[in-house]
Amino acid sequence: MNTISIIEHTDNPHLLHCQLQTPKGIYNIPLNHILFIECSQKKSFIHTNSEIFTLPLPLYRIKEVLPPHLFIQTHRSFLVNLNHISHIDKQTDPWTIFFFQSEKRAYISRNSRQVILKAVSD
Repeated sequence: MNTISIIEHTDNPHLLHCQLQTPKGIYNIPLNHILFIECSQKKSFIHTNSEIFTLPLPLYRIKEVLPPHLFIQTHRSFLVNLNHISHIDKQTDPWTIFFFQSEKRAYISRNSRQVILKAVSD
């Protein structure tokens, strides 16, 4: 069974982990390590600076458990951690999101542009 949940530590309630349970193992990923989550062919890929975790769950199931003040959907295939956005290139189509200390990129659909601009300016 594949599940995702958020774990709060009793000694530090601000430190949250995303716990992934798959048939291959149980993974605890600090939320502040996740750059973005990408969905492709009914699988979700959780990107950190150094690793990619694959979870056979659709993006909407993952979005349900993540804190909405940290993660925002920028495209039908992307959930992005707002704390890791270094800049947004508005000259590309679709707009491209760049992350601090990473070569990885995510995208913003036309329909999400205004929501993203509001979220990063708050």
